[in-house]
Amino acid sequence: MVAAFAPTPQHTGMSLVADRVSHAFDMNDGKLQVLDNVSLTVEPGEFVALLGPSGCGKSTFLRLVTGLELPAEGSLEVDGGPITGPDPSRIIVFQDPTLYPWRTVYQNVALGLQARGILKTHRSRVDQALSLVGLPEFANVYPHQLSGGMAQRVALARALVNDPRMLLLDE
Repeated sequence: MVAAFAPTPQHTGMSLVADRVSHAFDMNDGKLQVLDNVSLTVEPGEFVALLGPSGCGKSTFLRLVTGLELPAEGSLEVDGGPITGPDPSRIIVFQDPTLYPWRTVYQNVALGLQARGILKTHRSRVDQALSLVGLPEFANVYPHQLSGGMAQRVALARALVNDPRMLLLDE
């Protein structure tokens, strides 16, 4: 796949500092510790991969970085400030594309812009994101008409359209 254009990002990334982050899940027979005293520093523009076996906490760590959950212990900071919740500057693309079946590809990609109330002034970004992932001709189709890989590219376009400073990919 070759991108139809090479967009110039508005931002060059953001710093991330994880300091002694721990997280556990309540289970019927106690707690399941998935992260234990994790520390990590990422500079703006760096590319980092988290590797490990299934169930070791990679996805949980990404959810913490995006602010979808808060750590049980330790701290997470971006650009020197604490992560207190979700923010469009940090976006995750999940393992499952989680597209809305009643929305077209275009409408799925536009969702973040629409939710933030900026779709009317940034409509061209949806077309650009679809071109970037090689799917401009599928803008008016529905998710059930896509292959699995195409659906994942729609999810990627939905993240990219928001011009995040940090893009997290879960597998």
